[in-house]
Amino acid sequence: MRKKTKRGFAMVEIVLATAIVGGLAAAAMSLAASSAGQKARAANLARGRMLCRSLAEEIATRPVADWSSGALDISIGDGSFALKADSTAVRAVKGAGKRSSFVTIDEYDGYSESPPTDEDGNVLAGYTGWTRGVEIEVVRLGDPDLVQASETGLRKITVKVQYGDEQIAQTTFLRSSEWERIQP
Repeated sequence: MRKKTKRGFAMVEIVLATAIVGGLAAAAMSLAASSAGQKARAANLARGRMLCRSLAEEIATRPVADWSSGALDISIGDGSFALKADSTAVRAVKGAGKRSSFVTIDEYDGYSESPPTDEDGNVLAGYTGWTRGVEIEVVRLGDPDLVQASETGLRKITVKVQYGDEQIAQTTFLRSSEWERIQP
């Protein structure tokens, strides 16, 4: 006589197979969600850098200050920088309104916008929740990390971009009044 063997799956096998498949599905979904989050962060980083760079490039096209009110003459003697005695202090003026009316770098000091706009004040599409801001400092010629109260002819410009409460990008660069003298 032959023994009949049961064919099919036992309940234990079904439970284990379901647990394994469920675990794999959960891991795959978690990986997909993580990938989507990384993709969104990378896109925001690229957009933030673009906003930061475009405003920094715009600012860099302006002169350091309006020297029509007085000349700033910087002498380079024995390797040290010094302002000549006949130079006058240039008062920093903050700009207001459209950036296209800003004449000097100094007018950008304290400038902030949300949402970002182009130079003529037109809102850039797709940037709701984004903020750009500018800080201009008069800094020491030999050590640009030291802020000066008197005119040196050197500016440290910092442009920051935020999305919500998170800072996405920042750029800092220096501009000297001497740069304007050597330009054709």
